[in-house]
Parts: sequence; structure tokens; C-alpha cells
Amino acid sequence: MELTYHGQSCIRLRGREMTVLVDPPQTALPGLAKGTVGIIVRTDGVTDPATLRPREGELQEVCGPGEFEIGGVGIIGLAAGETTVMRIAVDDVRVVATGRLRRQLTEDEIDGLGHVDVLVVPVGGGDAVGVLDAAKLVHAIEPSVVVPARFGTGDGGELDPVGKFAKEMGLVDGTWDPQPRLVLTGSTGETDETRVVVLEARSG
Repeated sequence: MELTYHGQSCIRLRGREMTVLVDPPQTALPGLAKGTVGIIVRTDGVTDPATLRPREGELQEVCGPGEFEIGGVGIIGLAAGETTVMRIAVDDVRVVATGRLRRQLTEDEIDGLGHVDVLVVPVGGGDAVGVLDAAKLVHAIEPSVVVPARFGTGDGGELDPVGKFAKEMGLVDGTWDPQPRLVLTGSTGETDETRVVVLEARSG
């Protein structure tokens, strides 16, 4: 399974047989070639039965709480305030996308996620949790890998840069560089330490 980051909360999960786009912009489907077999998952809104059903020439779309199984991809949506935390299993890799999460998860909510291979969490603040709350969430969930999202790009915007989160997670300046992609061949299993992987924000 290959994970790439496309800015804001948008990630692409490319499995052996299915591609999943999480929180793509309404205007574009990043990195998704025409004819690709895929699913759109959104952490905002509720599932519309019309978009969930297979449609000729259209991708199936999942939003809101519930359990879904599409093309071998298992999706569990857990309500967390105004956002739905999505756990998506692609090729046995469990990825949790938190979208614009605005609060900590409760113990029961974390238990509902089970083992998490990859946690994608906002770190820049603004309309979602910031550095300190993101780090606290990582320590509570204990994923094998954490991928920061929704961070500033150094252009003077209101969001904190990703380096602030890396430092909070114990990474020393100069010891990490943004990667183009994260590739996992299967579930990571239980690990004692969470690995921070910063991904380049792709434009397409």
C-alpha cells in the first residue's frame, strides 16, 4: 500500500486492487487517473446512499459514521464532534484519517479504532488540533507511523509549520526530510515506538 499526501487533509491510499482518496478537494481528484478503480472517503458530512451505490463512470463515496466494505476495502467511521474519524483498511494496512479533528478522542473512541498502522493527524492548528494536542493524540493512540497533515508551508499563513510538530515528537532538526511517499507491504503489528514520516504535499 502506497500513501501520498496532497495538502490539507487529502491523502491517497493506493492498494494492489483499489485506490482510496480521503478528503479530496471538491474541484479535483488528485493523482487519480481516469478509469481508476477507487473510492472517495470524506471526514466531513454524512453518507448519501446515491453516492455510496456503484454508478457508471463515478466513484463510490463514503462519509459519516458506520461500517462499509467496498471492493475489499474496510472502512469504519467514528463520529468525533463535527468530524468523522475514518479507519480505512487497504491491503491489511489500517490507516486512520482524522480530517479536521478539533478535540482529543476518548478512551472508548480510541478502543474502537483498534490497532492503527498509520495515523494521519492535523498538526498546524487553525480549524483543527495543533502541535501539542496532536502529539498528545499520537501518544494515546500509539500508531506505528504518524503522518502529519494540515500544517503551514512557511508562506506566512496562520498554520504552524510541520517542523514544530517534529520537534515536539523528539526529532532533531536536520534528521528528517519530507518523503515523496510512504510504502507499507502489510500491517506493521504492535511496535514500541511511533515513527514520524513527513510527506511532501503533492500538487497532483
